[in-house]
Amino acid sequence: MEKIRKILSLLLLGAIFCPGELQSQTPSQVDITKERADEMLARFPTRDPWVVKPDGSSLAWGESSTLGTLVDLYEATDDVKYLKEVAKRGDRLLTHRDDRRGVVDCSGKSRPAWSMGLYYVVAEGELPDHSGKPVIEIQSTPSSYNNQTKVEVIAAGKERFTIKASNSFYKRDETFSDLSLNPGDERYAEKIVNDPMSPYSARSGSYTEKSNLIRVKVTGTALPVAQTITLKPVPLAYMGYIGIIYDPMLRFAELVKADPKLKKLLPTAERFIQAAEESYADASKRLWRNGPNKDEGYYLTCEKGETFPADNVGAPFNFQGKHVCAELALYRLTGKKEYLERSEKMCNLLKNRLDYNKESDLYVWHYWYEPMTTKGWTPEDNLSANVRYFKPAPYIEDISHGTLDIAMIVAANRARIVFSDTDVRRFANTLLVNVLSPDRTSVRRTVDGKSDYPDYFGALSGWLELSGTNPEVYKAIRQAYISHGKESAGFCAKLLKWERKVK
Repeated sequence: MEKIRKILSLLLLGAIFCPGELQSQTPSQVDITKERADEMLARFPTRDPWVVKPDGSSLAWGESSTLGTLVDLYEATDDVKYLKEVAKRGDRLLTHRDDRRGVVDCSGKSRPAWSMGLYYVVAEGELPDHSGKPVIEIQSTPSSYNNQTKVEVIAAGKERFTIKASNSFYKRDETFSDLSLNPGDERYAEKIVNDPMSPYSARSGSYTEKSNLIRVKVTGTALPVAQTITLKPVPLAYMGYIGIIYDPMLRFAELVKADPKLKKLLPTAERFIQAAEESYADASKRLWRNGPNKDEGYYLTCEKGETFPADNVGAPFNFQGKHVCAELALYRLTGKKEYLERSEKMCNLLKNRLDYNKESDLYVWHYWYEPMTTKGWTPEDNLSANVRYFKPAPYIEDISHGTLDIAMIVAANRARIVFSDTDVRRFANTLLVNVLSPDRTSVRRTVDGKSDYPDYFGALSGWLELSGTNPEVYKAIRQAYISHGKESAGFCAKLLKWERKVK
C-alpha cells in the first residue's frame, strides 16, 4: 500500500502548485510582494521545458504551473506583462501537441494531446534469436518507472536459457533459470515468468519465482541469444493531462475576453479556446463514460490496451477535478451544454462518495473510487489489459492531489452546481482541522489528518482557493507560509491574489 502511494505521488505530484524550488529563508525574510514574486520568477529557466524533457509530464506539472502563477499575478496586480508571458508560453506549449508535431502514440494516431513516454507508461522489448528474429516479446507490469527495467538473457545450452530482470527504482532483481520455449515443458518460459496476479507495484529484493517486473510471450522456437536490453516506454497521448494544461490557458482566455483593454490578446485567447475544444472533442468521444450511478460520469485513463498501466479504468478524482475546471470554463466561453453536463456528473461522482465528519463538520474522501477502492479486479474480470490484478486500495486522498479536488469543488460552487456554500465551508474545515498542524507550521499527509508530512507543504497554496468562502483559510495559510520560512513564486503569487480578493 505504501509503495503504491509513493508511486502515485511521483506520478501525479510533480511541481503542481509551487513552480520553482522552495527557497529557505528565516521567517523575518519571507516577503509576500509583487517584487519578491518577480525576483523568484526571474530565476526560472527560460528554455522551453519540452526541449529539456520532451514529455507531457514536463508541461502538466511544470509549464502549466508556471502559467498558473502568471495568471495569479495578473489577478493580484492587473499588470498585463504577466498575460503577455502566458500568451507567449501558451502558444509555444501548443506547438508540442502530438497532432501539431505530426507524431503518433501507441494507438497509431496523432492525437490533440501531449504524449508521455518516460516513467509512467508500459515499456516493451523483444529478445531475438541468432538470426535476429524476435522469439520472445516482453511487456512491463508495474505502474511506473518501467524504463528502468533491464532484461538479460544467459544462454545455458541448446534447449535451456536463463532470464534475469532488474529495476533500479524498485531495487528488485529476478532470476529465472533453466527456461524452455516448449509449451509442454514444465519450465516453459511463460509458465515460470508470468504472474497472472502481478500487483500494481513491485517489492524490493531478489526473487526466482513469478515476475513482478515483466510478462513474456513466446513467439518463436529458436533460443534467444545472450543479450541485455532495457525496456522501451511506449508513448501515450495522455488525455488526463489536458485539463491540467488547459486550465490556466482558459483562465487567461476568460480574463482577456472580459476586458476590452486586453483586446490585443484576443487572437491568442481564441487559439487557446479552439485548442482546448479540439482536445476535449477527442477525449469525450473515446474516453467519457456515464456512471457508475445515475447522474455520475468520469473519464478513463486511456482506452483498453493503450499504455497507461491501469488502462480502461476511471481516472482518479484529482484528474477529473481539472477536467471540471477546464470544461466549466469552456461552457462559459462557448455556451455548449455538453461541458456543463459532464462537469456536473464528475462533481456528483466525488460528492456522492464524501465521508462527513459531523463532529468537526468536515469532509474526508478517497483518492480513487470503485472498483479501485471496493473489489478491485482479477484476470477473470478482463478489465485491464496491462494490470490484470488489482487488490482494492481504499486509501485516503493525500493533501497534494487533494488540491486538484478542491479546484473542482470551488469551480463547481462558483458555477452554482453540485457543491453548495455549506459544502465548501466543510472543505475549509478539512484544511483547518486536518490538513494544517495545530501550530500552523506544517501539514499532514492525508485529508483525514493522519501523520505529518512536511514534503507536501507547498500543496497548501492550492487550498487557498477555499478562502473565498472562509477568509480564515487565507489567514491560516499565510501564517504557515511565513512560519515555514520557505518561499516559492507560485505560493507567493497565490497569496497575493487571495490577499486582494479577501480584502
